[in-house]
Amino acid sequence: MTIPMPIATLLESYDFSGKIIIPSCSHGGGGLGQSVSDISKLAKDSVIGSPLSIHYSGGTRLDADITEWLSLNGIK
Repeated sequence: MTIPMPIATLLESYDFSGKIIIPSCSHGGGGLGQSVSDISKLAKDSVIGSPLSIHYSGGTRLDADITEWLSLNGIK
């Protein structure tokens, strides 16, 4: 229900001050869990964008969900 340890180590090891982190994950039903709050704690002074959480199957809205996520984060 959180980020993998290699990602935690990366976030602890580098200065992400002022950087934008846009989380995404695929899951079997647990959603983002504590991932976003854990990223915020480890990458202090970073900006956390709108996260994307996709169930393994992706569903029929996968393309639309990704397009919306990119738009929310000013990427598309």
